[in-house]
Amino acid sequence: MKQFPDNIMGVRLSSNINSDLLDAISVTKADKVFFLFDENTFQYCQPLLNIRSEFPDSFSLILKSGEENKNLDQLRRVWDYFEEKGAGRNSLLVNVGGGMLTDLGGFAACTFKRGMSFINVPTTLLAMVDASVGGKTGINYGGLKNEIGIIRQANDVLIYVPFLESLDQDNFNSGFAEMLKAGLIHDADLWTRLIEYDLDIRDISLLLPLIWRSVQIKHVIVAIDPEEKADRRALNFGHTFAHAFESLSLKLHEHLHHGYAVAYGMVFESALSVIRLGLSPEESDQIKEVVGSIYGTIPFAGNEIEQLINFMRSDKKNDNNRINITMLERIGKYKVNNYVEENMIKKVMEEILKP
Repeated sequence: MKQFPDNIMGVRLSSNINSDLLDAISVTKADKVFFLFDENTFQYCQPLLNIRSEFPDSFSLILKSGEENKNLDQLRRVWDYFEEKGAGRNSLLVNVGGGMLTDLGGFAACTFKRGMSFINVPTTLLAMVDASVGGKTGINYGGLKNEIGIIRQANDVLIYVPFLESLDQDNFNSGFAEMLKAGLIHDADLWTRLIEYDLDIRDISLLLPLIWRSVQIKHVIVAIDPEEKADRRALNFGHTFAHAFESLSLKLHEHLHHGYAVAYGMVFESALSVIRLGLSPEESDQIKEVVGSIYGTIPFAGNEIEQLINFMRSDKKNDNNRINITMLERIGKYKVNNYVEENMIKKVMEEILKP
C-alpha cells in the first residue's frame, strides 16, 4: 500500500516546542488563544512551555485527569470557559495532553460556535502515535467508549518527545500497544523492530523513528479513508474487544489503560483471525506471547463474557446487528469488515479466559 511520506502535512516532530508552537499559532491568526491542560500535564508539561512570556494574553483551563473524565461534564466546563472568556470562531484552542484531553478538547473546539481552530500538543506516547492524529475527537457517553464525536483534523500536531521523560511505565506501555498494532496491520518489519525494543531502557533516540513510522502508517490509511468507511477500520484492530473491555471497566469504576485494552483485544482478534482468515497459529501465538510479556495476564474472567459481548453490540463499525471485527491475514496484512457470529466470539473468549 502506497508511498509513505517523509513529511506529513499537519504533523511534525518538534525540536523546539516553544518556537514551533509560536509558529503554528501565528499561522492561524487567532484573535484569542486558549490552552487546555489536565492536572498531570499542567504539572509536568506546562513548565516546558513559556506560556507567560510567549503567550501573555492567552487563557488556560485545567481539567481533571483520567479517561473517566472524558465526559459531558468536563466538556461543558470547556464550553462554559469559552463563553466566559469571549471565545469565537476566530479563536484557537491548544490541547496539551494525552488522548483523553486531545479527544475532548478537539471535540469542544469543533462544536463551539460551529467550529474553531485547534492544535494538538500530545504529551503521552499514546497521543503521539494515535489519539492526536487522524482527526477523531469525542467523549464517552452512556457508559460507552467514544460514543459521541466528530472527525475533523487539527490545524497542527506538534510531537515533542522530551515530554515522554516524565511518563510512567504503564502509560508508556499503553502507547506502545498502538505502535505494535501499526506493525501488525501494515508493517511486519516494524513489528519485529518493536518487539526487539528494550522497554526497560526506553532509549528515546531509538524510539523516535519507530514513533514516526507508526504515525506514517496511520496518516496514509486515514488519507485513503478519512471518514472510516473501509480501510481506516484497519486502525481498529484490537479495538472491538478493547472498547468492550474499557466500557466494562468504566461501569465497574476500575481503571484500564487504553493501550492495555488494545493489547488484550489483539490477542482475541488474532485468535479469531486464525479461524476466519487463516492467520498462522504460530503468528497468533507470538502475538499472545508478546502481549503477555508486556501487559501481563488478561484481567477478565469467563463470567464477564456476556457483558463484554453486549458492549460489542454497540460498536460503531457494526451494521444489521452484526459484530464487525478487523482481522489479520498475516502479520503486516489486515482485512476489514469481517462479520463474526456471537457464538464464535464466545467460544474464543471461553478458550482464552479459561482458568
